[in-house]
Amino acid sequence: MDSGKPTNYYSKNQKQNLYADPIADQLLSIYNSLNLKEYEKLKFGIIGIPVVNIALFYMFISSSTANMICFTAWNFSIFFIFVSIWILCEILNKDTGPKAMQEIAEVIREGSEGFFITQYGTIFKYAFLSSVGLFFLYAFREIPAQSALS
Repeated sequence: MDSGKPTNYYSKNQKQNLYADPIADQLLSIYNSLNLKEYEKLKFGIIGIPVVNIALFYMFISSSTANMICFTAWNFSIFFIFVSIWILCEILNKDTGPKAMQEIAEVIREGSEGFFITQYGTIFKYAFLSSVGLFFLYAFREIPAQSALS
C-alpha cells in the first residue's frame, strides 16, 4: 500500500494552523493598506530621514559628542527596524510557490528547527554548567588579607 509518497501526518487544516502567524498577517494587512507601490520612487529618498533628524538634533538640541553619538545610534536603530519590517513585508507579500517547492521548504523547515533545538540546547547546557562552575569558584575563593597600609 506504499505509494512512494511521504506520509502526511497532518491534515491540511492542521498544517495551516501549525504555522499560522497572526503577527505576520497583521504586518501584511498594514503594509497592504499603506499601498506603498505608488511611492516606489521615494524609497531611496527615505534614507535621508535619519540624516535630517541628526542635523536638526545637532542644530537645535545638543551638539555634544556623547549626545550626538547616542542620538545617532538610536536614530539609525529605529530607522533600520522600520527598514527590516518593510523588507519582511515585501518578502511575505510574495507568492509561496508551487506545491513541490512548498513540500521541499517544509522538509527544510523541519530539519532546521531540529538543528537549532539541538544546537541551542547544547549551548545552554555548557553555558549553564560553566556559570555554575564560575559561581562556585568565586564563592569558595580565598579572600586576601587586608594590607598593613590601609
